[in-house]
Amino acid sequence: MPPKHGPWFPPLEKLYGDRPSEDDTRVLFQGDVFKDVPVARFPDADPVGDDPVKRHKLGLAIVVGHPCEISPTEKGAEFPWRTMCAVVEDKAARLTLDGEGHFNAFPLPDLLGDGVMWYADFRYMTTINNAWLIPARRVATLSFEGWQAFQRRLVHFLTRVEMSPDDIAVAALDELGLPMHPDVEVMAQGSAPVPDAS
Repeated sequence: MPPKHGPWFPPLEKLYGDRPSEDDTRVLFQGDVFKDVPVARFPDADPVGDDPVKRHKLGLAIVVGHPCEISPTEKGAEFPWRTMCAVVEDKAARLTLDGEGHFNAFPLPDLLGDGVMWYADFRYMTTINNAWLIPARRVATLSFEGWQAFQRRLVHFLTRVEMSPDDIAVAALDELGLPMHPDVEVMAQGSAPVPDAS
C-alpha cells in the first residue's frame, strides 16, 4: 500500500546538496554525513560478566540533532555535543527507494559516488563532541528536499506517526518564514523560494 502522504523520497538528483570540500565553510546542519567519527555500539554477542562491554569504531555517521541545537548562533554555541547515527552499507540489498518497510533506515544511495546503497540506521545513535565534525570529514550534505525527507523519516521511526510533507515543509521555515536550510539562498528582497516538498 503506498504511503498515505505520497512518496517518501525526492528524486535522486534532488537528494544531495553540492559535494563538500575539505575547506568548506558551510555551517553544520542536520543531515550532514561525516566519515571517521565515533559510532558506539554494544557487541552483537551476549555479554560476558555483569555488564556489556562498550565498543566504538570510527565510521560514517549522519547528524541527527535538531538544527537549533547544533547551530553556532543558537544553542549549539553553548552545547558542544551532537547526536549522530551510524551510516552503513546495505550489503543485503534490502532497501527500496519507494520507502516502504525498514523504517529504521533512511536510504543514501550513491552516498560516496561509488554506486553503493548506504543508509542512516536510526537504531544506532551516538552523542559525540562537535570537535569531531570538521569540514575535512564531511562527505555529503542533504539538499533542502533531502533534509525534509530525512526529518519525515526520523519522525516516523521515533513516533510511528507518518507526517505530511506539507507539515514538514512548514516546520522547515524559521520565524521569518525563510527556509532554515543553509543551501537555500535568500533573495535580495528578503524572501526565499521554498523548494517543492513533493
